[in-house]
Amino acid sequence: MAIFDAREYTTRTYEWAVPNGCPAGEIDKAWRAADSKYRQVHGMPEDAPMNDDGWLRVYAADNEIVLRFEVREPGMEQAR
Repeated sequence: MAIFDAREYTTRTYEWAVPNGCPAGEIDKAWRAADSKYRQVHGMPEDAPMNDDGWLRVYAADNEIVLRFEVREPGMEQAR
């Protein structure tokens, strides 16, 4: 008989999208909004250094550029 653990998680996704071809300042605004939200979600002060370069993903999709990060919801893990 196999012995294993199964887990179920809920993940919250945060996204900001700007149109392709927009001025760089608009991408910068979206990046700053994502940075601020990430810090808020994780309880980090605004002046704390970011230790993880992989926190934000950037994708080119159809006619927009998407900035995205995901957070696993606390306390949603269920062992079966």
